[in-house]
Amino acid sequence: MKYLEEINNGDCFLYDNYVYVLTSDFKKNGSKLAYRLDNGFPKWFESSTIIEDIQIYRMDKNNNIIPIKETPKNDQNIL
Repeated sequence: MKYLEEINNGDCFLYDNYVYVLTSDFKKNGSKLAYRLDNGFPKWFESSTIIEDIQIYRMDKNNNIIPIKETPKNDQNIL
């Protein structure tokens, strides 16, 4: 679980059992805009909203699973 302010634009997250993608739009009060992926409706979230950070994937022509957005590795010992 994370606060919405801890993720970056383009990251996906789970809130209330729906998947959203965070945009770069924001309001003066700190609210951030995200789009729900199942229906495309926008929703404004406060930066202090608790969300679950998730990764979404796609399949290529050979049925390999590829992440939509690459995440950096945190462990410097992994090559």
